[in-house]
Amino acid sequence: MTTITVTIDRRAIARPAGQRRLRRAAALLLALCMCGAAGVARAGVLVEGTATAVRVTAEQAAIADVLSAVAGNFNARYRTAIPLDAPAGPAYAGSLAQVIARLLDGYNYVVKRDGQITEIVVFGRRGEVAIPPPARSAPPTGVLSRWR
Repeated sequence: MTTITVTIDRRAIARPAGQRRLRRAAALLLALCMCGAAGVARAGVLVEGTATAVRVTAEQAAIADVLSAVAGNFNARYRTAIPLDAPAGPAYAGSLAQVIARLLDGYNYVVKRDGQITEIVVFGRRGEVAIPPPARSAPPTGVLSRWR
């Protein structure tokens, strides 16, 4: 009787199996990225021109994104008391002041220019009731009114 001994190198078998797993994982990752990228809406803002002639183009961007891009291009700062997450229009054109006015139409805001710096402060939506200051208590009467 003849005995045949077969020696198998485990590394030789594991290498192709590992490569197959790696390829499958890479294909799965690529497929997930492709599907994920198709479902994600990308916001884009393009600001062109000078302070006297500005052109802003926005694709699926919120007002805050557009205002941030405009502020970044024209040495401006902005603060807001409310979230500016409403969608912006697709395009704005005009001077910097006109673009800001069109962008913030429907909001209460102030624009302050100090030399080269422009500051924009947004208080809230137009027509909202402002929070009144606390009522002052009535002045004391009698002996307490003379007490200091």
